[in-house]
Amino acid sequence: MNLIGWQVDKIDGIYCYTKKIPIIGSVIKIQRASKVISKEGLNKLAKNNRPFLVSVEPLTNSQLAYYSKLGFKSSHSASLPTKTIRVDLSESGKHLLSHMHYKTRYNIKIAAKRGVVIITSKDILSYSDFWQKCAKNRGMYLPLKKEIQSIYKAFGNKSEILLASIGKEIVGGVLLVSTVKIAYYMYAASTAFGKKVFAPTALAWEAIEFAKRRKKTYFDFEGIYDARVPINTWKGFTRFKKSFGGVEMDFPLQMKKYSVPF
Repeated sequence: MNLIGWQVDKIDGIYCYTKKIPIIGSVIKIQRASKVISKEGLNKLAKNNRPFLVSVEPLTNSQLAYYSKLGFKSSHSASLPTKTIRVDLSESGKHLLSHMHYKTRYNIKIAAKRGVVIITSKDILSYSDFWQKCAKNRGMYLPLKKEIQSIYKAFGNKSEILLASIGKEIVGGVLLVSTVKIAYYMYAASTAFGKKVFAPTALAWEAIEFAKRRKKTYFDFEGIYDARVPINTWKGFTRFKKSFGGVEMDFPLQMKKYSVPF
């Protein structure tokens, strides 16, 4: 967050992120913390930063109830995905394959037959360029190269780039970042040709196996469609992610509290 321009503070042992906005004050975000911030801590944060908006993304329903008592209201918008799928990596590879959609298993084999090879890379500049080009080709013009590069840099040796190639041509890729127990599937990309040879399917399966080899407990697909916060463009990749099995997880909705910063 610091690398992409947010001020980072720690209140009551919880990271808080502040974006200063000239004249009108600031925006503060508190995201999926393991515990709540005290009322006194919130007041200190507000006093130091003059926020016109504080948003909290609770981890649990009990946190949601706590912040509700402090005047925060649930919102139908989000900074983090409100729903995701996690695959339990304690299961054997054979078990994981058996719980996939039959067509997904078939497409993994087809990708191999068509010459798709998965390799690793440390070249985040090339990958962020590749991701942005693929995004543009499918009509997404939001520039995210800086964010992709910043995440990779922030996670250091806990980040990995997987690339799908046919010969010397890169046809797909995905950025993985890990915590102690969880590997997250982030910023996946594919060319039109890559989709035809099922490179995204091969990449996702290799990412799961990669995380398993590194003794992670869960593989998190980092967001699927949630009817509470409907983003219709997420429906397509949600079907793709669901085809790998796993368990769906719901998080409480984002909460917001507005104030006059002066």
